[in-house]
Amino acid sequence: MDPIKINGIRLNKNYVQVTQAYIAGQDQSCVPLYQVLASNKINMVSMTLGAIDNSKVFVSGTIASKHFQQVSSPDESWNYHRDVCTISIYPHHYRLQPLGFFLYLLGSQKISFQNLIFSNAMLTFVVDQTDCDTVIDILSKNFDLPPSHVPFEQEENVEQTKFLKRRYPETRATYMEKRIKTYGITLVSDLNLCSYLFSFDQLAEYGHLIQSMQDKEDKFFYISAYMATLGQTHLFLLTGKSISIPARQTCTAELLSFHGPHFGDRHSIISRALNCLSQKFIPVLQTGCTGASIAIVLPEGYGQEAKTALKDVFEIP
Repeated sequence: MDPIKINGIRLNKNYVQVTQAYIAGQDQSCVPLYQVLASNKINMVSMTLGAIDNSKVFVSGTIASKHFQQVSSPDESWNYHRDVCTISIYPHHYRLQPLGFFLYLLGSQKISFQNLIFSNAMLTFVVDQTDCDTVIDILSKNFDLPPSHVPFEQEENVEQTKFLKRRYPETRATYMEKRIKTYGITLVSDLNLCSYLFSFDQLAEYGHLIQSMQDKEDKFFYISAYMATLGQTHLFLLTGKSISIPARQTCTAELLSFHGPHFGDRHSIISRALNCLSQKFIPVLQTGCTGASIAIVLPEGYGQEAKTALKDVFEIP
């Protein structure tokens, strides 16, 4: 097989993965993780949310280590995984074949991950910092990267950040604007959301099955995965048509996605979006954000209503 092309690798170190799981509607005092972080003005560089088994909600966010003390809580619904890093790749055309190959590599090399999330053009996964060099090496050896590429490691420059916020007020993470600017909100209908549950030891097997599908041009529109207790792996895959791999659960769905300026430096965008949909009683199946993009997976028939509702919060050209 010819090497699969990706546009690059992006690396961020020194993070904490904060995870919350709760039964929807059972504990009215339970405040969602994204709301707590928004109220403390703590930014998430990546985030996943999923509804599991029609009742349980799973939320996981990646935050800078410097914020750990602000969010450390005796709340039993919260778990913390310190010393993690995010590694992002930019795949070509969102095809299932390279996605399956990537999952196969992780499984065959026994590289576990906390979360895996795709949003717009970036596939981000959260791994232990001790595995960082190994994962970079695996990607570099098995994928076709640009000739001049080296992993881009984004580092925080406090002085530069202060200068940019003075010079360009729109980058300030204050959220005083009534409506947040976007480059537009895209709605895709007639999709299929498949849910898989398997042990970590089966990750390579599932990756191989996805990679070996007959139609090599099949695309995925969204993917998220996370490792639960006892080595269980939850995988959610949104495609344009049903795929041949038997799933634990399937449903028809729609995808809302949007991309905006300075999202990486703004807090509470996810919170404002999900709060808006909740107030309109619009159910959400999956949500993910990484980089400057947000993806929201909805049950079939709710897409247009959700897009209209979000106009109260987001400015659409």
